[in-house]
Amino acid sequence: MLDIHHENSTGFVLSGASLLPLQYLSISHTPARHVIIATFLLAVCLVLYWKPSKGIAAPFVGIRWSWEPPLLTQMRYTFNAASMIDEGYNKWKDSMFQISRYDRDILVVSRKYLDDLHNRPPGELSAIHGLIENFGGHYSGIGLLGKHDVGIRALQTKITPSLTKLCDDMQDELEYSLRTDLPPCQDWTAVPIQPFFLKVVERIVHRIFVGLPLCRDDEWLKAAFGHADNVTMTQIAMRSVPWFLQPFLNVILPFTWRYKGFLRVGKKILIPEVERRREIDNSGGDRPVPNDLLQAMITMTDPKDENGQPEILADLMLTMTAVAGHSTAASGSHVLFDVVARPGYVDSLREEAEAVFHGKQVRFTKQVLADLRKLDSFMRESQRHSPLSLLGFLRVVKAPAGITLQDGTHIPYGTQLCIPPKSISMDPAIISNPNTFNGLRYYQQRCQDPSQNNKHQYATADKSHLNFGYGNWACPGRFMASDILKMVLTTLLLRYDFRYPRGSERPTNGYIHEFPLLEIQTPLLMKRRDG
Repeated sequence: MLDIHHENSTGFVLSGASLLPLQYLSISHTPARHVIIATFLLAVCLVLYWKPSKGIAAPFVGIRWSWEPPLLTQMRYTFNAASMIDEGYNKWKDSMFQISRYDRDILVVSRKYLDDLHNRPPGELSAIHGLIENFGGHYSGIGLLGKHDVGIRALQTKITPSLTKLCDDMQDELEYSLRTDLPPCQDWTAVPIQPFFLKVVERIVHRIFVGLPLCRDDEWLKAAFGHADNVTMTQIAMRSVPWFLQPFLNVILPFTWRYKGFLRVGKKILIPEVERRREIDNSGGDRPVPNDLLQAMITMTDPKDENGQPEILADLMLTMTAVAGHSTAASGSHVLFDVVARPGYVDSLREEAEAVFHGKQVRFTKQVLADLRKLDSFMRESQRHSPLSLLGFLRVVKAPAGITLQDGTHIPYGTQLCIPPKSISMDPAIISNPNTFNGLRYYQQRCQDPSQNNKHQYATADKSHLNFGYGNWACPGRFMASDILKMVLTTLLLRYDFRYPRGSERPTNGYIHEFPLLEIQTPLLMKRRDG
């Protein structure tokens, strides 16, 4: 039986070794010196090799020889995660396997366990803590989501049902961003796509989350953008060193200093806004109530409770904007790169959009967005090839006695588990011709079987497309992300022509850990279309 790395035990050994007084290594009494040196080397070996059992009979992937130190396997995962995850899936896709990472070991389970797992209550199996543990919650600030869930509840119950009413606001912010953040492009102009896409998406997200006029306040945007960027870099940096170096790195890492500084600035701006809105609410009258996430969080909380404290609401807002903006923008960048790399799809996507608008002025509604079925299919296919993570359905076992699956498999308390979405969606037994990019794959499936119409949409989380998770705890912002991307991509395709600079092509996805990365400054040439 192969065992799971136990952080506390090896941490104790390492701490003891690091506190060993150096003068003991130079004492004159040779036998004592040898004993001390031997003890120190034994401690180092324990750190490198010992992995106390947690009772999971699942093999580790990526180990090249039986006596390989775990640190080498963990180092290999940092830059070879994609091949390691695929190797594990191909060998054990009907059971489970383990990955040894710097931060912790993670159990990758077969999708056959989905029905058993997704209905379990958070007290047994926690999606929130799965997210927190995977993204360095102790060091990146997102651990707050595990203590206060009002932001996620407000997004699920207030914002998602109101997306129909928010279409005009979202389109207004899109137009503002195109005027503000994009050059005229009257002739072919090189535009770094990822920075532009991030800016336009985050502007729309902020319009939904905090509303006017704050969403266009330069000081607020600088704080929110800076916080999001440095939280992301902190997460990546922490995952790139062994766990026992993370506390030290947390002290010296500039990204950590910066995100905490931006957090302080953002809270100074947002706390007075929370207090101002509460005063207006308490004063009564017929003043219009803002339709944004911040107002929903204020309405759903009692100012006397910890959940309702202005500082907590401000902190939550900055954390949620960081998560929502970056993930949506990354997906949109991949879609645009894929469209430009396959110009044969452009006319079809434009014709669909023009037909949906009936030749009239472009005005997005929920029905218009739903009718962009070819674009929806292309987005889903792009995400299948370039997911935001190679690991999804993140969970942490919270039941003190662990959980036992229907086939008798026992998973102990504290285990982090997941499912490999890309490996599943690239399995020819699940997806036909999986290595072929077919932008109309899901459009064709919806046309062939109208009874499956909802199953094949971009925002749908099903067993063959797990990039948004699965079940009750699937990504709560996926419908908002879908609407934002359709608005931005449709507008760009109708107004601009695109091409890659001479001699360049669609950038390949690099990987660090399980996260696909694009070269951030990769440009596209853009030119305003006639009319």
